[in-house]
Amino acid sequence: MAAWEWARANPSAAALLGLVLLLLVAVEASKKGTGRRGDARPQGGRRGGGGALGRYVTGRDLRAGEPRSAASWWRAGEAIDREHRPDRPARTERPEVAEQRRVTVWGVGAGTVRGLAAGAARWRQWPWAGRSAVRVLLPAAVAAWWWAPAVTYAVGAVLVVAALVAALTGPTALRWWRPCPPTDAQRYAAGVWAAVAELLKLPSTAVREEWLRVPDDLRVDGARIVLRVPVEWVGAEAAVRAVETAVVARVPGEWVAHWHRSDSAPYVEWQARVPPPLPATLPTSVPWRPTGSRHEVFIGQALENGEVKDVLIQTESDTPHWGVAGATGTGKSTILYIAVVHARQYGGIVDALDTKQNSLAEADGKSGVRIHKTITACIVAFAEFMVSMQAAEAAKGKNADPALRAFLIPRTLVVDELPTLVKFAYIWWKYVIKGKGTPPFLEWFAVAFLQGRSADHRVVVGTQQFAGGYFGGTMERAQIGWKAMVGYQDRVSWSVAYGPSVQPIPYDTTVKGRGVFADGKINLETNQLWVREFQACYITPQVSELLDACPPAPAWHDAGEMAPWITPEALEAAAAIAVPPFLPGGKYGPPSGVPSTPPVGVEGVTRRSVQGTLPQGTLQGTAQGTLAEAPEEDMPAVYSLAEACEEGVLPWGYETAKRYRSRSAKRNIEFPEGITDGRISYYTEEDLREWVARWKAAGRNSTGE
Repeated sequence: MAAWEWARANPSAAALLGLVLLLLVAVEASKKGTGRRGDARPQGGRRGGGGALGRYVTGRDLRAGEPRSAASWWRAGEAIDREHRPDRPARTERPEVAEQRRVTVWGVGAGTVRGLAAGAARWRQWPWAGRSAVRVLLPAAVAAWWWAPAVTYAVGAVLVVAALVAALTGPTALRWWRPCPPTDAQRYAAGVWAAVAELLKLPSTAVREEWLRVPDDLRVDGARIVLRVPVEWVGAEAAVRAVETAVVARVPGEWVAHWHRSDSAPYVEWQARVPPPLPATLPTSVPWRPTGSRHEVFIGQALENGEVKDVLIQTESDTPHWGVAGATGTGKSTILYIAVVHARQYGGIVDALDTKQNSLAEADGKSGVRIHKTITACIVAFAEFMVSMQAAEAAKGKNADPALRAFLIPRTLVVDELPTLVKFAYIWWKYVIKGKGTPPFLEWFAVAFLQGRSADHRVVVGTQQFAGGYFGGTMERAQIGWKAMVGYQDRVSWSVAYGPSVQPIPYDTTVKGRGVFADGKINLETNQLWVREFQACYITPQVSELLDACPPAPAWHDAGEMAPWITPEALEAAAAIAVPPFLPGGKYGPPSGVPSTPPVGVEGVTRRSVQGTLPQGTLQGTAQGTLAEAPEEDMPAVYSLAEACEEGVLPWGYETAKRYRSRSAKRNIEFPEGITDGRISYYTEEDLREWVARWKAAGRNSTGE
């Protein structure tokens, strides 16, 4: 009675004390209704949060069962959509709506009104504390009005202010707080449980958390759905498939089931299916970089076993000579620039044979790089490279003079447009210098490929096709250890490069510098040559700057002179492969550019040779000299049989001309010998017109005209 009297004497304090007691009861009931792992959700059965009264006081749904929103004690939560619709896109706010909801005075006021209007409609999304306060304050307000009407107005004012503050700071106004979205466990666990509980024949009193675990976020790495299986459950194949299907059909994504039936506590877990990694793709451009090793050339990047790896040419032993094939504009010359820059950066010197006369323009005039553009200059430079190689081989011998060996320097011969060079060389041989028999040029390639590595003389070739005829034969072509093709390549070009049994691989021919290469390695899966796709470095814009930064080359090389280690003995040895006649002062070479000087010091080597002047060496009665560019003689135009028909040199079509050519031998009509580049025969206009005249004359004689 004393408490009652005190409450009537102090109604405000009594009302406040009652409110505090009710809130304490609500918090305690909330703790009792919380499942394991702090999951504050009504789970049905024996966890009803103290029954209907407990749910009322704690602010939960009055109907026992699964929660209808993601609300917690202190946070508002969005409504839970339990229907899994993978085809339905996630609800997002349109950009124009977000723009309209910028934080402005008008926007905040309108948002507050919307928040007050939507508050009652979103009752289920309120925090449990908010719903509990409203439910508890209703009887408290009635009691307060009964005991002290003035307190009722104060409580009402407090509620109005609280509602305004909540609406003002809510998601439709200032957006200081937002309803938390439901977790994946809240959204999907109930549906999964309803299906598997029926399939596993679990009793109605079974507690979901003791049998099923669904992660709060199914998209995190390592997320698992775990389901305990009753020991007595038989689980035939059809039943197992039914359980797997029931779970997979009720959660988004792709899942793989793993059964553990042999454990003492059997269970099944679902793990997210890991999609296969995206196939590696090559970049469309690869920056060039030095390797730090003279015998490793960085060319680009390649696809090897699904990974992007650097392409390094090992010139020490495996691939001393290498080449690239491709049509004009595919990036062939860019790869040849890599050979030039790499050789110069490590102290080597380069001679380039460029009958196209503009392929290596960025390197023209740079120290240590001699570009020979006319056919005469190319043949002379090739001959000097050959005798230099043989002389260097001799200088490296055990009993060679150390002073001579000290002059040696690595050399690289870069040949661009090899088919054109071979064609022009044959024209020059047959029609300009009137050579007899077979010229020795292709034989030089064979010797250079076989002896070049040990003499530190390497060859890099740019060609349209790796046909054996361009190299003097298939054995000589095989000495090109690293072969690449860039741009589009037909089946014939592929076959002559890698063999007819190696299947072509597709690659994007629209990307400049994209191609394939082989370095002699065997693919263990196919037991054939391993051909890989690669993207060549794009070094062209840097060539001039990189070459300028290289150390200067020996003076003799920049002066266009022959190597100082070329001795008379080396010249005599080179006569075996018919090199001396093409050197300066030789029968077919340019005149000597350096007067004779008597040998001083080491035999065959003079002091002046160290300073850039050549030693004395008799060559057909003259001294060794410079590789001075002799005036190019007129080169006659030549035509293949098909080209002659197209240009009107022959009065027939191509098929008719071939037929008449085959009949000429039967009629004892001499057909022109012409020249060949190893694949195609070419003839001058004069030769073809003489043959046509003889053919027509033979035809008139046979008819008696």
